Amino acid sequence: MGIRVADILASGGRRFLAAHKVAPVVADAIRAIMSCRTVELGGHVKKCESGHVIKAWYNACRNRSCPRCSFYRVRVWLERQVKTLLGCPHHHIIFTIPHELNGLWLCNYVVMGELLFSSAREALFTLAADPKYLAARPGVIMALHTWGQQLPLHPHVHCLSTAGGVDSAGNWVASPRRHFLPAEPLKQLFRGKFLYGLRGLGRQGRLRLPEGWSLAELERLCGEVEHKRWNVHVRERYVNPSAVLNYLGRYLHGGPIGESRLLSFDGETVHFRYKDYRDQGREKVLPLSCDEFIRRFLQHIPPKGFHMVRGFGLYRRGGSTEALRQRVREVVPITPELHAALTTLPPDVEDPADALVSCPTCGARLIIVSMPRAGPLRMAA
Repeated sequence: MGIRVADILASGGRRFLAAHKVAPVVADAIRAIMSCRTVELGGHVKKCESGHVIKAWYNACRNRSCPRCSFYRVRVWLERQVKTLLGCPHHHIIFTIPHELNGLWLCNYVVMGELLFSSAREALFTLAADPKYLAARPGVIMALHTWGQQLPLHPHVHCLSTAGGVDSAGNWVASPRRHFLPAEPLKQLFRGKFLYGLRGLGRQGRLRLPEGWSLAELERLCGEVEHKRWNVHVRERYVNPSAVLNYLGRYLHGGPIGESRLLSFDGETVHFRYKDYRDQGREKVLPLSCDEFIRRFLQHIPPKGFHMVRGFGLYRRGGSTEALRQRVREVVPITPELHAALTTLPPDVEDPADALVSCPTCGARLIIVSMPRAGPLRMAA
């Protein structure tokens, strides 16, 4: 079965909660992950009509930060994108804020998350509307990530943007550029809009400032990061965006680390694999104490109700956009290859036997008997 995040939380999670004040959504996530696929959540038994009992399975918690529940959410999300995506090439664009703002982020996840989304959106759409580049409105799916490979706080937004858009007359305009939009003007627009919005939030009293801070400290910080490096990465176009969608979905619905990266845990120290992108992406191993691993993991649990993925432009859901997108799809229909890549997925099962539909003993149809929560699942004789 391998090492689970639940095992690490079971070892040090209650101790961490006793020593630190956390939001209710974080405490709920800890409890959900620890009880995932255990007797606490109940389960079901599969058996055939002839009376052969096959096996009992415990229910999943379905918490969006649980690595064990990510597959189901990813599958549903990817299948939903089939109804939305346009059959054109796409670009992957990443907007990152400087790490000097991390202290403010920890106090203001929601308002700074909203600001990050809106600043990236406005910068991208402002430049795309320029006749020098596209003079059209693209479709964009944006996803917020707050972590790096070693689980530090690293807020950034991934954007999957159509390589083209709809002009003011409603006609599809394909992008002639290999990189869609130039990185430097995009970076300047993003930085300006984010810092303008951050200063505005402070003046409106909508920011929780660190203890002892005043607006003067906020202005000083904004002036400091204005001259720092802001990373905006515009990648070459993808003819098939399924790889990017799979990447986004995998990390949106399962927390900041996949359990396949966990190498060992002795009750005190966690060892896990990570890619060092400052060293040509070489794979390395990082040891962390149990408490430090839990701290890093928990800081990435989003507030309740906060939408981590959003659609804009032609990919906005609802309203008149739906009808416009359907008209555009007649011009750039989704390809059969992309449709297959997003819908041909294996079942969401931890054990392959859970996919059985007939009894391996007699061939009879299997029926499912639900079992209540709390109390061991009993196998009928």
